[in-house]
Amino acid sequence: MTEGVKTLVYVGVALLVAIMAFVSRPRQIEVALDEKIGNPLFENFEDASQAASMEFVRYDSEMGELRNFRVARDRQSGAWTIPSNAGYPADAEQRMRDAALMLVDLRVLGIASQLPGDHAFFGVLEPDRERLRLGDDGVGQLLTFEDAKEQTLAGVIIGKTVRGDEEQRYVRIRGQDVVYVVRIDPSQLSTRFQDWIEQDLLQLTSWDIEDVTVMNYAVERDLNRAALVRDFDFTARFEDNEWELVELTRHHDGKPKTVTQLPADEELNKENLDALKTAVDGLKIVDVFRKPRGLGRDLKAGAAFLKDDASVKDLQARGFYPYGSGETAELFSANGEVHVGMKDGVQYVLRFGETVAATGDEPTEGRNRYLFVTARVDMDKFPQPELEAVPELPTAAQEEESGEDSEQADEEDADPQPADSEEETAEEAESEEAEEAEEEQVEADREAAEAAILQERERINKENQRKLDGWNERIQNAKERVAELNTRFGDWYYVVSEDQHEKIRLPLNSLIRKKDTSEEADGPTDLLPDDDGEGIEAFRSLQEQGLQP
Repeated sequence: MTEGVKTLVYVGVALLVAIMAFVSRPRQIEVALDEKIGNPLFENFEDASQAASMEFVRYDSEMGELRNFRVARDRQSGAWTIPSNAGYPADAEQRMRDAALMLVDLRVLGIASQLPGDHAFFGVLEPDRERLRLGDDGVGQLLTFEDAKEQTLAGVIIGKTVRGDEEQRYVRIRGQDVVYVVRIDPSQLSTRFQDWIEQDLLQLTSWDIEDVTVMNYAVERDLNRAALVRDFDFTARFEDNEWELVELTRHHDGKPKTVTQLPADEELNKENLDALKTAVDGLKIVDVFRKPRGLGRDLKAGAAFLKDDASVKDLQARGFYPYGSGETAELFSANGEVHVGMKDGVQYVLRFGETVAATGDEPTEGRNRYLFVTARVDMDKFPQPELEAVPELPTAAQEEESGEDSEQADEEDADPQPADSEEETAEEAESEEAEEAEEEQVEADREAAEAAILQERERINKENQRKLDGWNERIQNAKERVAELNTRFGDWYYVVSEDQHEKIRLPLNSLIRKKDTSEEADGPTDLLPDDDGEGIEAFRSLQEQGLQP
């Protein structure tokens, strides 16, 4: 091969490499920078309602982790959900619109750089899981909106603030090198899970609470066995702004002892019970986790679920323990239950599990606790209505007997001797006319009495039916409300604050107190011994039997 041929080959190879490098280079969108200033950064994103999903990604440089928050409209139901939190329903219509409007009319104030090497300086490096390393600096926050077809409407990386103007930020369109200056405040874009949901967990009003039941028990575990250790069951009713004890059962020496009245020197602690009602009304969602599949919305565990070790362990790790076998298995919690009865016959059942470390990007102060919530109909709130007795009509036999008695009386009154004169015949005629008139009057009175009875029967039947219809309607309304609530509660472990838990699941010495008989006392004090653990040792024997998960 001659030197000239070799040269041509080298030139050809170099040209091929150059062509390949050109073809494979990152595609850049040509930008007329002079025309950008003063105009919207995203010219084609004009309608905030087009946004069907939003994703916000930021980098935690200390932990070396990406934190992701995503809200999206479900394609089938059209409802907003939070995929980054297991698809929990979101209350996002207005908040999503407000977030999208941040980019709809986001105008360019200036050009900071066109060089990729400046991205870290301006804080607009893309938060990319594959490229980032612990301690990386200059990583921005990525905000992306997509439409219903998952096509990007706008994607911007938000960087550092501009020196001298805290309202301005450096930003970069995802996939482009140019760094712009815009006026944007990412702090207005909340990525707190609580801000995107209906945070009021139970959605009830404290004034509608009619009674509460505190079931204080614990589940003690030993290797693969568990024992239910009961302490007390307490039920009180709230009526006319006063609390009244319904029933108190204490468990001592393996035997329950129930009373319906307190000793003369004890009383219910009204202040703490009122605070319990308020805490139930204000119970807020801190976080949620999806519960294991196969556990019914009523928290009944079927045979298949009990054989799923992973699901059972997931429950136990959070403080919930199935026991029993087959379709009879139920669920107990590590820290007892509180039942809240409403005036409409709906009863909320709160099962408190173990504590949980703070979760989410912006953790709450203090500890939190797992909570299962279910609802059921309290049939004790629907006693059978008292129906009025319906009067009976006179029977045919009674009418016939009455007729025979009348004929016999006529025969006895009749003169057996034949008439001897025209005068007697006239008297008999008058007498017969009088008797006929009397019989007609008797018949008319009977018919009037019967009509009155029929009218009264109709009135009573209508009134009784009205009572039954109202009774059945109230039960049906309660059933529909329970179904609605369990649909909402059924898939989730909820996380609530420990502070709220302590106000709801009260020990016995906070529910009942000694009466203050001192004339100089400033106020009531709790004098009962702490019964929160009372009865635990008495039920140690249950461990011998065990609760079979």
